[in-house]
Amino acid sequence: MQSKRNRAARALVACTVGVVLVVNLFVVAIGGMTLLQSRDQYQKAAETQAYNLTQTLAYGIAGVIDTADVALMSVADEAKRQLGNGGLSAASMNAILIRQHTRLPTLDSLRFADAAGNIAYGTGVPPGATKSISEREYFIRLRQDRNAGLVISKPVLGLISGKWVVILARRVEAPDGSFAGVAYCAIELDKIRNMLTSIDVGQSGRITLRDESFGVILRQPRGDNPAAEIGRKPTSPEMLSRFKSGVQSDTFFASRTADGSPRLVSYRKLGRYPLYISIAISPDDYLVRWKREAFQILVLVALFVVVTFALSRLIFLRWCRQLQAEEELRHAKEELELRVGKRTEELHLANEQLKVELGVRVRVEEELRMRRNMLAQIIDTIPQFVFWKDRDSIYLGCNLVFARAAGLEKTELIRGKSDYDLPWLREESDAYRNDDRSVMASNRPKYHIIEQQLQANGQRYWVDTTKVPLCDDTGAVIGVLGVYDNITEKKAAEEARDRALAMVESLLASSPTAILVYDGETGACVRANQAAADMIGGTVEQLLTQNFRCIPSWQTAGMLQLAEQVLADGQTRSIEITTPTSFGKAVQCECFLSRFAVEGMYHLMFIAVDSTERKRLEKENRLIEAQMLHVQKLESLGVLAGGIAHDFNNILMVVLGNADLALMRVPAESPACENLVQIEQAASRAADLARQMLAYSGKGKFVIEKLDLTRIVQEMAQMLEVSISKKVHLRYDFAPDLPPISGDATQLRQVILNLVINASEAIGDRNGVIVVSTKRTECDRAYLSESWIDDSLPEGCYLVLEVSDTGCGIDREIIPKIFDPFFTTKFTGRGLGMAAVLGIVRAHKGAIKIYSEMGKGSAFRLLLPFVSGTADRQDAPVTDGIWQGSGTVLLADDEESIRYLGRDMLEALGFEVLLASDGREAVELYRSNMARVVCVLLDLTMPNLDGEQTFRALRSLKPDVKVIMSSGYNEQEVNMKFVGTGLSGFIQKPYKVVEMGRKLREVLEG
Repeated sequence: MQSKRNRAARALVACTVGVVLVVNLFVVAIGGMTLLQSRDQYQKAAETQAYNLTQTLAYGIAGVIDTADVALMSVADEAKRQLGNGGLSAASMNAILIRQHTRLPTLDSLRFADAAGNIAYGTGVPPGATKSISEREYFIRLRQDRNAGLVISKPVLGLISGKWVVILARRVEAPDGSFAGVAYCAIELDKIRNMLTSIDVGQSGRITLRDESFGVILRQPRGDNPAAEIGRKPTSPEMLSRFKSGVQSDTFFASRTADGSPRLVSYRKLGRYPLYISIAISPDDYLVRWKREAFQILVLVALFVVVTFALSRLIFLRWCRQLQAEEELRHAKEELELRVGKRTEELHLANEQLKVELGVRVRVEEELRMRRNMLAQIIDTIPQFVFWKDRDSIYLGCNLVFARAAGLEKTELIRGKSDYDLPWLREESDAYRNDDRSVMASNRPKYHIIEQQLQANGQRYWVDTTKVPLCDDTGAVIGVLGVYDNITEKKAAEEARDRALAMVESLLASSPTAILVYDGETGACVRANQAAADMIGGTVEQLLTQNFRCIPSWQTAGMLQLAEQVLADGQTRSIEITTPTSFGKAVQCECFLSRFAVEGMYHLMFIAVDSTERKRLEKENRLIEAQMLHVQKLESLGVLAGGIAHDFNNILMVVLGNADLALMRVPAESPACENLVQIEQAASRAADLARQMLAYSGKGKFVIEKLDLTRIVQEMAQMLEVSISKKVHLRYDFAPDLPPISGDATQLRQVILNLVINASEAIGDRNGVIVVSTKRTECDRAYLSESWIDDSLPEGCYLVLEVSDTGCGIDREIIPKIFDPFFTTKFTGRGLGMAAVLGIVRAHKGAIKIYSEMGKGSAFRLLLPFVSGTADRQDAPVTDGIWQGSGTVLLADDEESIRYLGRDMLEALGFEVLLASDGREAVELYRSNMARVVCVLLDLTMPNLDGEQTFRALRSLKPDVKVIMSSGYNEQEVNMKFVGTGLSGFIQKPYKVVEMGRKLREVLEG
């Protein structure tokens, strides 16, 4: 019986132990799963909290930077405006800087530094302080990059405050786009750290602000050596990999951070700025409650295990007692009651422990409430408008700024309202709801929504809104968070700039000054105003089709080379031109060329001012005020040239003609022949002098031929030798195979003779050398522009006739005067030699260059254009003696001496002569002797009827009458008046018997 009881007892013990073990294992498993789920929930809650805190801080700090940027743009615009109005005003600049700083108490200072980096104006600058930021990295970057925009510096020690600050800076430009300085503000790192101190991230948590390279700007809480932390890169491999892959925001668990401990990390980029905010929370902080709950659960599980084992043992003992006697049962009952009392006491202790834990939970909830209040205070203090809605776009909350804009006194009043319940316009509310749905449907943020909003006070603001989706722990979208900023002032500033640009456009269109803009790379015209079209002679549309590199007038006027130089070095240049445009209109203007850049592309600006009238007035003023004597000389020369052409040549006619007749009548062996020859030579030289003056005055006409310049000099060799001093050696240096020139041989001989004689006189009584040379040379625009009589000669090859000497040289002050008429440095000089040279070279479309050095000599270099082909053959006139004719010749001249001389010359040629003293008498004599008069010799200038009128009267009597006109003017000058009239011939005074006979024979015999 006892053995059965033992077996039953053992079976009962085994069964009881098995059941208890299974139940306890089940309870332990449930407790473990509960702990794992609870830990995962705390982890996700911590991630959500870190994400929301990071997002809130990012928006808050970005808002501070946005506000500071608006202030900097206002300062930059004001500085640019003042620079455009003549310069910066210290009072005005300091006023706007102080006003902007007063609006932004977060800033440590707000200042302006000039282009040299010197701090010129701003807040916090002690009087007399001279500080420079020229070495600062942000200053150098803004000076070099005009498109840098807002530059955020790395932490630096303030030059004046000596504190660690972050600099926000913007470039200030002058109206022409050049660098004029920097507007910047400083945010003290301690102020940013104070903004972060209210954020509770636990005892081991950290908040870090990083720059664009992910280097540390500041860290909260502050370390032992904050300066050493600046610029330090993260050590977490997870964070480094995300930053390098370009992820701008994320939340993750980092296995190793800067101090080697693991943390939950959430970071986010601050909007459009190159800054990042990160929050790192230690598991020791966010798992505190979980550890407590785990401890409670473990305690309860342990109690349950103990209780179950105890109860099973009690059951076993009770069963054993049932097998015992009643006393044992009674004893067992008492013992059981004792054990139940003990267990009751244990349960009471557990209940007290639960009360303690409930108190801890209440304190934790109070801390959470305080944190929520702190977050609400932060949201209410930032200047941006913040709100959040549920999935139905019903407001769940907002900050105080938003509530006031909606006309609500408290933020709590926004709950339950929609956009249609607020003072917004209907169309504004529709747009807000559409944006909400778009953000929640795509689960993606929507940045910078620019729109207008009606405020409760009736004003309409321009706002810049950003909306992001709100998600629960599972990632499901539960609403939308919105942040917007009032950009009305910024918008007004932009509209003001647009209006300013429109005004510039209007000024450009209405400007009387011609303005053209060309693309510096392609050369195409991209802008032209009507004034340019009117000046050039085309339309605006035609100008816009042109390329400045393909405009011929730019090349011929030298502007193309100037434009390329301006584009190359950016230096503004000017040039005065007189040229026909590509539309055939002749313009005289002053041109300015400058370079400017648009989006990094160089452009060429061409501004032209019509200087025709100004040049004319300047020229008149110079002639009237500064060169009146010079003008009088020129006028006198023109009058004298005309008088010489008639009166002086009439006198020379008498002298030369009588000398010629005397030579014919005096025996060759007579001593008087030599005197007559000298008279004849002197008269010829006087005639040459008259031709020189005619050449300078422009009234002389040339006999144009193709001439060999070298041959002309060679033929003059003997004449040149006898014209210079015996102590002067004359040398020649001729280049072979030169092309011919087009010109008058007589005039060119006169030029050569004048230059050689002047060179000999410059050498004086000393021994010296004169070199006459000819060659061919290439002349560019710069070379021609330094010559006399430039007259816009084309570039290219020219023949050169150079006369150089080893004389005394010419003083630099005298060189500009040597071509003036009547100017001479010689006692016996007339001052007409070089003036005639200038006139002859000008008539040959050439130029003169002068090289001279006092004490060493001078060189006159004549540049003459050449022609194709070969030189005309210069045959000497054939003289077969004096030709004899017959018949009656009517001679009309108002000078009695010339009439009688002409009668003697005609009788020497075998003619009978009728004399008339004026044109009217000549017509009457011809009418009465028409049958026997074979030829009429008329003077061009006579009283009553001049030569031209007399000729017409004679032609009316007999259309085929043979008439020879005689004058002191050049043959071409006279022939211009008688083209197509049937004039038989012309003979220029003075002339000899042989020349008269040759002309009469030519007319009478055909």
